[in-house]
Formats: sequence, structure tokens, C-alpha cells
Amino acid sequence: MGTGTAGIATLAGCQGAPKPRYVGESGEEPDTRWWPQPEFDRIASCYNPRSVGPREVVTERWSIDISGPSSRPVVADGIAYLPTATALRAVDAKTGEERWRENGGDEPMWPRRVLWYDGTVYVTQIGEPALIALDAETGEREWTFTPSRSGIRALLSDPEGGDLYAGDGRGNVYALDTDTSELSWQRQVFGPVIAFAQSIPELLVATEAGEVYGLSPDDGRGYWRQKLPGYIESLATANGRGAFVSVFGGPTVELESERAGAVQWRRDTWSSDSFVVAGRTLIAAGHRLTALDIRSGGDRQWTGGKTAQCGPAAAGDTIYAASEDRITAYDFGGGIGVGPVRPGAKRWSHPVEGRPEQGLVVADDAVFVLTEGHEDEASKAYALEAA
Repeated sequence: MGTGTAGIATLAGCQGAPKPRYVGESGEEPDTRWWPQPEFDRIASCYNPRSVGPREVVTERWSIDISGPSSRPVVADGIAYLPTATALRAVDAKTGEERWRENGGDEPMWPRRVLWYDGTVYVTQIGEPALIALDAETGEREWTFTPSRSGIRALLSDPEGGDLYAGDGRGNVYALDTDTSELSWQRQVFGPVIAFAQSIPELLVATEAGEVYGLSPDDGRGYWRQKLPGYIESLATANGRGAFVSVFGGPTVELESERAGAVQWRRDTWSSDSFVVAGRTLIAAGHRLTALDIRSGGDRQWTGGKTAQCGPAAAGDTIYAASEDRITAYDFGGGIGVGPVRPGAKRWSHPVEGRPEQGLVVADDAVFVLTEGHEDEASKAYALEAA
């Protein structure tokens, strides 16, 4: 555990930086201390404007052994839902004590996505049943959905409309009623569906084939389609913007919805698992934490430390990122100063056992992360809070 005043590189060379703010289409900031969807919300911002994470020196609230990380966790109503190799484990967010687990029918389960909505937890897997709705408190099954033998890989809930969007390995997109699992519409795209994000007026869909679609969330009607050169790692959007997309190894682009998905800008950087989108800033974490200015064509605001392939997260004025063996918190603006070095960028850094994977979560005054053990190290789940 330690704090730091490590330097941070900047291309702008100016003092200060754009302040973070929520960029959802409603214009209203979410009033929650939880992290209900893998990327926090339906626009996949990975940003909670409330300061619900530790800003100063941290300590372990708890850590537990797991079978291995399978997907990004979510945290809601005092429970952390941990997708591990063998099961979805529901544990107390304060103590780490297990409440219940769902193994999908046959171990290993390898949950692909998990999200919480209105007292129900939805989890997907490659096996059958492909989608399981569970009572969030007890873990009892409410309903299941298995449209094909290729499993469900992507999942997104729309709290405004009450729909649940699921995507399978055969390129099918399904809109389901969250209460009954009744199918509202179905649409096929090219390649296994791997990610969703939703804003006005479209549902964004990314596929393993490197394609991005803009669909109508009401009936699946296609607005536009764009092909990118590589495997898509991250997808997000923002109020009044198009689709932010990153492919493995780069580039990161913004696709403009009003021009049929045409590339508005392109930058030679990339982000693993997810972005952070707040105000005019897009945070990427591929090989190194990078802040891009989306209003100036993706110009680089500042560059932070090295990162592992684990999606970043942010809350309030703090960004959380993972390296191969540590979790680090940064000032959202990159610290203060003029020139290539900005002291005070790093707020704290804490070691973990194993390599962080799948993405960070900030909720309930803590940072939650799953790690993959190797050699003599165990795979772990951590909750880090202020010391």
C-alpha cells in the first residue's frame, strides 16, 4: 500500500483540465452508490458522478479466494455479484461473506455477463440456460431464456424502457421484457454479439467480426453499420455523441451516427474491456492510462501509468486503473502543473495478488476487483476502502 506523487505526461502543457460530469442523455446525474451494470449504466460510461470510491490511502475491506475471474462484477443493494469460473457468487459487499451462488447447471459455469435491475440479477453463460433471471436477495431462479446453443455473450438493461437486450454467439440481438422474458423483437447482425451501449436514438451493437451497428431500440430496425479493422474491445456513447469504439491494439474512434457511422476522429490508442466517459473526456486503458478530449477530435489531454488489460472505472473526481499487480487511483484531471510532469496525479496505489482482469467497479465507498492467479498465487476478489 502506498501513496505517490508520480509524474504524469501531458501533451497540452496547460494548467488544469476539463472537469468530469455525467454525460447521460437525461441530463440528470444518477443518484446511486451502487454499480448495477457491468459498465455502470446503459451508455457504458463507467462513471458515477458521486464520490463513492476511496480518494486517499486504502486498505483491504476484505479479500476472498475465487476460482478465477469470468466477467466484470456488479454491486447493488449491499451485495457484490462476482462472476467466477465455476459460479456466480453473491457476497456481502461489507464483509465478503457469501449469501448464495448459481452454478448455471454444470460447472464450470463461466458467466459471460451479469447485471442487476429492480431486484433481479441477470446472468449469461455459453451453456444452457443461456440467460438466467435470479432473485437478487435469495438467488432463486425467476425465469430462463435459451434461444440457441451458442450462449448469450452481451447483456444490457434499459431502466427507462424496461427492456433487456441480449446478444448471442450467432449474431442475434434479442429485446426481452425484464419481468416475463417475453420477446419484443429479434434482429440478426454479422458476427457474435459482444457489447451494447444505448443512447438517443439508437442501440449500439458491437460484434466479434469488428462491426458496429446502430439499431432502433423499439423494433431492431437498422440505422447504420460500420466495419472496423480488428477485434472490438470497448464500446460506449454519450449524450449528443456517436459511438466510441476501441479495437485491440488500436485505434480508438468516434463513429458519427448522423453520418451513417462514419469515422469522426481516430487516435492510435486503445482500451481493454471499457472506457470511462465523463464530460469531454474519454479515458482509455490499453497499455497506459490515456485521457482524450472528445470535443477536439480525440486530442490527448494527459497520459498516466502503465495498465493491464482490465477496464478502468471512475467516481467523482477520481479514476481507478489496474496494472499487472496493483490498483491505482488518479486525479481525474491528471493533477496540476505546467509542462510534461504533473505532480499529484497519483492519489494512491495498492498491491493485489494475481493479475487484475475483466474491469474495476466502484461502489459503496470501495473499489471491487477480481484477479487471476498464476504459479503460487491465488485468484482473488478484493474490496478496497479508505484506510
